[in-house]
Amino acid sequence: MPGELETLAQFAGQTVVAAAITDAWEWARGRFARLIGRGDARQTQVADGWLTQTREQLAAATPDTIDQARQAAAERWSNRFDDLLDQDPELETELRTLTDEVAARLPAGPVSAAGGVSAAGGSVAAGGDISIRAWNGGTAAGVINGNVTPGYPPGNPTLPGPARP
Repeated sequence: MPGELETLAQFAGQTVVAAAITDAWEWARGRFARLIGRGDARQTQVADGWLTQTREQLAAATPDTIDQARQAAAERWSNRFDDLLDQDPELETELRTLTDEVAARLPAGPVSAAGGVSAAGGSVAAGGDISIRAWNGGTAAGVINGNVTPGYPPGNPTLPGPARP
């Protein structure tokens, strides 16, 4: 069983880090804080501070340091969850359920516990659709760095329309 608990602690740590860079963060942060606090208001507040700090550290990371920041944060959280499970093995089911619920709320695709989408310096990154449009004589542009796969229908991308003046 200890191997399973260590694996759960690692997955939970990675899930915290993956959630910290998504819209699921506020939902996940509160639930993780309450789980870690285990009914103690002070400990819940401390956990909430740790979680907030994690998001701030990831948000402050540059493209050159983001992978290192994610790895360090995931390791810290894995250790915290490992300690928590050592103190109270009965939390295994609750942590597993919460981690699964949070993971289910994370965007599919590039944003995952093992990696993520990041942007800096005025750029945009997404694990889903982006629409770039201009109105009233404006100009819109986008640059793609990396791989692109067409969405629905698979293998049948939309062809561009005729050129307009």
